[in-house]
Amino acid sequence: MEENKNLTPEIKSDKNSVKPKKLKNQAFLRKGGFSIAIIAIVLTAVVVLNVLMSVLGARFNLEFDMTSQKVNSMSEENIEFLKSLENEINITFCADEETYAGGYMAYYAQQYGVSEDATKYYEQTLKLIDKYTDYNKKIKLKYVDIQSTEFSAITSQYLNETIGYGDIIVTAKSGGNEKHRVIGFEDIYQISQDDTYASYGYTMSTVTGNNLETALTSAIAYVTSTKTKKMGIITGHSKVLYTQDFEEMLIENNYEISQIDDTLITSIPDELDVILITNPTIDFLAEEIDVISEFLDNDGKLDKGLMFFADTDSPDLPVLYDFLRQWGISVNDGVLFETNTSNHMSEDPMTMGSYGTTKDEITEDINFCLTGYNVPLEAEFEAENGITVSALVATPESVVAAPKDTKPDWTGASNYEQKSYPTVIQAVKEDYNDDNELMASYVVAFSSIEFLHSPYLSQAAVSNKDMTLKVAERIVRADETGVKFVTKQITSESYAEQVTEASSRIVLVIFMILIPLLFIGAAIFIFIIRRNA
Repeated sequence: MEENKNLTPEIKSDKNSVKPKKLKNQAFLRKGGFSIAIIAIVLTAVVVLNVLMSVLGARFNLEFDMTSQKVNSMSEENIEFLKSLENEINITFCADEETYAGGYMAYYAQQYGVSEDATKYYEQTLKLIDKYTDYNKKIKLKYVDIQSTEFSAITSQYLNETIGYGDIIVTAKSGGNEKHRVIGFEDIYQISQDDTYASYGYTMSTVTGNNLETALTSAIAYVTSTKTKKMGIITGHSKVLYTQDFEEMLIENNYEISQIDDTLITSIPDELDVILITNPTIDFLAEEIDVISEFLDNDGKLDKGLMFFADTDSPDLPVLYDFLRQWGISVNDGVLFETNTSNHMSEDPMTMGSYGTTKDEITEDINFCLTGYNVPLEAEFEAENGITVSALVATPESVVAAPKDTKPDWTGASNYEQKSYPTVIQAVKEDYNDDNELMASYVVAFSSIEFLHSPYLSQAAVSNKDMTLKVAERIVRADETGVKFVTKQITSESYAEQVTEASSRIVLVIFMILIPLLFIGAAIFIFIIRRNA
């Protein structure tokens, strides 16, 4: 019995020594298991994130344009327009995607006189056109090799079109009928001519810009639009027209342009929405003014317009100017002269900036207009006979109306009153039809032909083009039904030109090495902390 009593405590002691060891192992297992679980979760999250980004990248445009001028990005207005499209649009690129930029386009570009390498611009076109399907899945893009039978079938479908390598065909069904537009090389690329070797009998051309966004989006707007916008240009009273740039911009925004070249205007087609009179050199007869007035009245339905561009070289035009005064717009003699040296071109006080007024939403996005040799305009009244007159764009209050033959070195400005002169005046006649819908006809006068024709139009900060387009769009009521944008020319060649080899390595190290190492380091740190707790 004594031996049994001595054995019992020893057995209990053994049991007590084993139990803490089990508990320690269990605690370690719990802590280690928790750390392993965290590591597994982090690694799983990394894998899931990569898969998710791949899926989203296939469905949405997740690229970031790091170029200073956003040369590989679309404008927000363009993107919003594309997202709003409900029609199915087919874009057929008449080229093989793999070889377009690699050499074939350079060969075909020679027929346009392009001899220098423009591969970066061709690559840019591929990048931009691919983005169209990202913003709307109803836009379908297809590349077709011109050596294929499919291309032969396409050309036979559009027998009235001359379709070549690199052309883009945009089609959509509107109102049950298919509409199409073909975009060619000269629509997509800006070409500049180099006359350095002209004396040797030949010239060279180079690609200096990419207009793909404007050309393609305007084509989409055209094939999906149910509204036709038509302008008639009165040419018979002007010796020289300066409307080429303006016409090209209007065509890009889906206008149909026609000319009224009669020296005696006896009628204006009813289907026109707006007529244009620029830098006239011959006055109108009273009978012609009656025709213009009848056009604007439109049998009481209004909804027509006239855009007038003055010129200091025009002679006195009493009949035309009297008609404009009836609409509340006074065209006076002389030329505007800017006394503030910070608001005119160097050594040319008659080429000045004018700015949008705060009274009209049409000028909200206007920076400034730059025009030379402006004719003094004034509002005859604010409201009279159902016509309301307002200035859309005006000069600062530092301008004088100088004599017509004033030279840039004129020193007599102190003898004249300084004030603000409108450079764009709008007169609008409004009424309501039987359905209580607003009707309106417009007469808008611009102080200078340089709103349409100026060496400064290509400058990004100058809003001449934007202003003239906004006025035309208001007259035809396109702001209620369609998209509008000004030509965007991309003059930086490619993203690759903006990114150095060193910066590329930095991006590679950050995303391929540092970020994964941070995840792994964090997991190891948590594991050690939990183990030593």
